[in-house]
Amino acid sequence: MFLSLVLVFAGIAVLVFSANVLVETSSNLALRWGVSLAVIGAIVVGFGTSLPELAVSLASAVRNDIDLAAGNVVGSMVANLSLVLGGAVLISRVSISTNGRSLYLPLSLLSTLVFIFFIRGGISRWEGGVMILLLLLSLTLMYRKGAEEETGLGSNLQKDKGAIAAQFNLTKELAKLIASLAGVVIASYGVTEGAIDLADRWGVKSGFIGISLIAVGTSLPELVASTVAAKKGKYGLIIGTVLGSNVFNGFGIGGFIGLIAPGESEDGSIVGTLDTTLTLAAVALSAIFILSGRKIVRTEAGILLASYIVWMILVGA
Repeated sequence: MFLSLVLVFAGIAVLVFSANVLVETSSNLALRWGVSLAVIGAIVVGFGTSLPELAVSLASAVRNDIDLAAGNVVGSMVANLSLVLGGAVLISRVSISTNGRSLYLPLSLLSTLVFIFFIRGGISRWEGGVMILLLLLSLTLMYRKGAEEETGLGSNLQKDKGAIAAQFNLTKELAKLIASLAGVVIASYGVTEGAIDLADRWGVKSGFIGISLIAVGTSLPELVASTVAAKKGKYGLIIGTVLGSNVFNGFGIGGFIGLIAPGESEDGSIVGTLDTTLTLAAVALSAIFILSGRKIVRTEAGILLASYIVWMILVGA
């Protein structure tokens, strides 16, 4: 038990440090390459922070536990849109701008719907192939969106690029980016492993672990990265990270599970009719808040956190 506690607390410390470096490096790369923060957040940070979910879900699927893999992905997607967004606002004590929602929100919602539809009863290789194709299409759209935003930024962007060009070292920045991504993945894995062991020792039901403990553990990178970004005023990174991570979770993880370890669901309750309805309701609430205005304020953040707790209790029961 002592080792598990060390893994949890040490992992969180490394996670915070790595996320801070990740946000700063991503911001520098965005300015240097003339790409919007939302695009960098969706493609670079979103992918990096989804690696823990990918590792856990693939490991589960290879062990023929499709239900645990599905629970981790669904739980992480709901956590991103409620726990991460709400937590980032409340912890940082600042409202979060929702600019950039025109592209990333539809892709995020589509990935959630497609994953839940395909995972019902299990997943096959052709379904995995379809999701990988949808992931590639989504990445292409994100990149083109970034090119359009780069054109619209005009001279202000050129001034910002010129200001950092003299002190910008591409090799150093890329090395920091890779190291911070590695720190995020390793730390989140340690936190998750320690938390799972503690849950087993404390007698928590295994059905509850998939959507709660594992999902929350693998969503810690998104929460920490979004909170750090909020404190630094990098709001574009937050929406990009949260929604981009969902795209990778649904299309990417679902696709890799189908291609590498297809299989049948034994339980299937996590994507049953009732639980699917509850999941879609939680996702819809988050979407409404994102679309309703230009910022997510503390009242809405509190509602998102409350909805996540209610969803986790009802689905995990």
